[in-house]
Amino acid sequence: MLLLITKNINKPHIIRYKRDDGTDTWMKADDFLVRHDLSHYAIEKTLGYKTAFIGLLNNGMDIRDFEDREKRLKIIVTQEACYAENMANLFLIEKIQGNSGNFNEMLASAFINMKLPFAVPVLSNNEIDSVRNCLSKLLNSWNDLPDGETMTLSR
Repeated sequence: MLLLITKNINKPHIIRYKRDDGTDTWMKADDFLVRHDLSHYAIEKTLGYKTAFIGLLNNGMDIRDFEDREKRLKIIVTQEACYAENMANLFLIEKIQGNSGNFNEMLASAFINMKLPFAVPVLSNNEIDSVRNCLSKLLNSWNDLPDGETMTLSR
């Protein structure tokens, strides 16, 4: 699976996922969606997730299905997908507000408040640091990418 993100300063960015079978799915995106997808990439690659967001796309899901409420409600959400979605937002919040004192406590609080059907995930300090470092590198690369250029990442 390849993730290709084209940076456009005066128009929407383009996020494209090229699946292992050669097909692809793409959408126009704002800065938040690009950073959110980069957060997913950092989490899923670092933690070895195969059935989370990127895995769903690699298995044929269209990225635009997440924008369609009816289609989104029909998505079978795996445990990894649930974990990655919640962590993607939390790791991005940390990028804006600074690292939390205890990432696992923040993650547990989010899970408890949302009454999710899965056990609360617990990451090791090495896993948390690895995701943070990966995400920082990805965001720095994105920020440094010139207008009209494409960032290409493989999973």
